[in-house]
Formats: sequence, C-alpha cells, structure tokens
Amino acid sequence: MSRPLLSGAFEAFRDHPSSPAVIETDRTWVWSELKDELEAVARELETDPDPGPVRILRPSDSSFLIAFLAAAAAGRAASTLHQDWSRPELEAAIDQISGFEANPAVREEDPIFYIGFTSGTSGRPKPFARRQRSWSSSFDPAGKLFGVETGDRVFLPGSLQHSHFLFGAVFALNRGAAVRLFESFDADLLARELAATDRGVVYLVPTMLLDLDGSGTECFEGVHSVVVSGAKMEAHHWEIARRIFPHALVGELYGASELSFVSVNTGGEAAADPGYVGQPFPGVEIEIRPSGDAGDDETGLVYVRSPYLFDGYIEGSSMSSPVGPDGFMTVGDVGRLTGRGLSLVGRASNMLITGGKNVHPEEVEAQLGRHPGVDECVVIGLPHPRWGEELVAFLTAADDADGLSAEPLRAYLKERVASYKVPKRWFLVDEIPRTRAQKTDRSPERLFDGATEIV
Repeated sequence: MSRPLLSGAFEAFRDHPSSPAVIETDRTWVWSELKDELEAVARELETDPDPGPVRILRPSDSSFLIAFLAAAAAGRAASTLHQDWSRPELEAAIDQISGFEANPAVREEDPIFYIGFTSGTSGRPKPFARRQRSWSSSFDPAGKLFGVETGDRVFLPGSLQHSHFLFGAVFALNRGAAVRLFESFDADLLARELAATDRGVVYLVPTMLLDLDGSGTECFEGVHSVVVSGAKMEAHHWEIARRIFPHALVGELYGASELSFVSVNTGGEAAADPGYVGQPFPGVEIEIRPSGDAGDDETGLVYVRSPYLFDGYIEGSSMSSPVGPDGFMTVGDVGRLTGRGLSLVGRASNMLITGGKNVHPEEVEAQLGRHPGVDECVVIGLPHPRWGEELVAFLTAADDADGLSAEPLRAYLKERVASYKVPKRWFLVDEIPRTRAQKTDRSPERLFDGATEIV
C-alpha cells in the first residue's frame, strides 16, 4: 500500500485513524473504515485473473472512489466510464480499452493507474493513460498553493467521472482532509453546507458559481480556497466568486486531460486580455512555438513540459505518445506568453466547451446529418453567461422533409450522443455558408443571415 498515489493519505491519517475521510449525505467514512474497505477490494483485484483495466461505471459516490483507490493500491489501472454517455459511446469506449494490459513489470514502481477519456477530433471517446506520479508529484505544490491540510473539508459537488473532481478527492485525502461527495449537483444543499463550514475548500466549474449565487446565501465566510476549472472564467464569474467567497483564494486552473495543470490564475479577470489564464503552475515549463494559424510572431502553439504529463493514448493493446524527445507536447491550443503569464487566443481545433464539458461539433453534425429530414448542418458555440458556450445548430432541410421542429431533433440526438452535446437552439437556413476554400464557414454573422429559428 505504499504506491505513490496513496502514500500521502496513509501518512496523513496514520495518527488520526478515526478522523472523517469521506462524507456522503447519508454516511461518513472515518479513515480506518475507508482504509479497511479499499484494502479488501485491492486484495480481490490483485487475485483477479483479468489483467485488463478495472472498469468503473457507477454513481459518483463512495463506491466509485473506493474502487478507484483500490485499483491504485493493487497496481491496477482504473477506467472511469461516464454514465451520461449514450450506449454507442459507452460500447466504443469499452472496445477501445478491452485489449490493453497496463503496468509492465519494468514500470511496476509507478504503474498506470488511470485510464480516462478525452474527445478526439471525431468526438469519439479517446482513451488516455496516466501513471501514479503524474498526479502525486503535484499534490505538494497544489497543497501549498491552496492551503489544503488536515482538518479541512473539501467539497466536490461534481461527478467523479470528471477528472477535476476526481483529482480533488484523491488530492484531499493525501493532504489529510475530509472529502464531501455529492451524487449530483444541488446548489441549495451545497450552499447550506458551505455556510456551516469553518475550514472549507470547494471545487467548482464556472456554471456552478451562477447557481450558488442564486441560492439565497449572501456569502460563505468559512471557505478559504476555491478551485475552478473546466471552462474559462469570465468577468461575471470572478465578480460572483469574490462576493460570495470574501475570504477565499480563488484559483482558475487551465490544463487538459493530457497535460494536467498548466497555469493558475489567482488574480482575476484581465479586462484588456480576456484570454489570460495565469502564471505557470509550479513545476511547469511553457513554450510558444510557431503555428501557421497564429497571427503574429508572439502567438503560437502552447507547448508544455512538466512531471504531470500523461503517458499516452491507448491504441488497442499499445500506447502512442505525442510527447516530443525534449519532453514538450501540445494539445493544439494557441496562445502567447508574457511576463504576466499565459494567454490563450483560440483553439487549433473547433472544440467547444459547454458547462465545463468538451464537445467536438463535428461529432454532433455527423449524427444530426443522418436524420432523414436534414440535408446539411453545422453546430457552433455562442457565448452564454451560464454555460460558457451554448450549442446552436443551423441546418438545411432535405427536399422531402415535411417540416422540422426542435423537440424531435433533440430526441433523435439524445439517443446517439450524450445529452450535454445536444444543441439548445435550432435554426433553419437556405444553405450552409462556405469559405473560399469551400470549407464550412462557422462565423455566426454568416450563419444567422436569413436564418429562421425552429421551435
């Protein structure tokens, strides 16, 4: 049980075995109970003849966390599958990892422990692998930055299937803090508990700030740190965070599934630089390298080198890594680096972020284009105060279509993609605009020209 991912937790709780470790609405696990349970599950996994990833598909509760920690204790890789995936997405994800056997003996001291999923360019769930030290090496700098320590209560109102909240749980235990899990986000319940705490840390995505602000509680005096990730914080998010968490350090984290932490912004919004995402996280090196899509000499692809990088993408029974021989890699984000820190100016791909979740519009378009009443379609993201980006679909009707309405289109897509990938607004156009190179023109100005909203 001395593997890197758990060694801090065993040390932090060693002298306080009866301290709360995991708190749920209807149960509290003290450390000794949690330790006994995860060791029992780990022993079962150690004798399991199946060497493949441990698949976790369950609610975001203590059973999820115990299965994940037990796999790490046993030196096994855990694959966190998403309950909000459609059946085809789930089947595709399982198929992609079914032939993978992690943890060759040569790396047994630092085994692969986590197989997560990030969307590829087609939107199909793309499995990636991490070793334990890619997380454990960040526990100390993150602990110092956010002041997380024994006696704190770390509130995790999002799903453990989201790596932001899963990392928060594992990190908190390694600092000796208690973890408060919620099976689903309930702003009123979270507000009541935050108002009652005197040593609280809370992990959020920007949309949750809006709901907390509407809970009726003016401020949360006992929260000392707020960790926000999943989407860019805008000026109104910062205004809310400062007002309802008056004594807290608010940190906006920029990163990616493959990169983990890249930068942290604790200074707030930059009115003259809306893409500002802060200073490099401790231990991270950032370089800006030329990109054909950049507009000037200071802007280019963001390359990152750190101890926190992932191991690679899973491809059948093997892995491929985009990390270069110099240790740097990029996920295609475009930005610039100044003395103040890192600023993002765009994405090399068309990926959208809605409610803290990544959506590749090409995937939605491919499914929507199969609808018998749809000829062509394009999906874009428009700025939205709650979701960050709101998905909006523009489509042309097939010649034999009797008429299109929004609700049947939504129902059609919900059977084929995750619900958060379904557009919230729909428009009918005479034709999809093209660029001079005959590629789809995604500019809202051209798409809205002559568009009629479908209800």
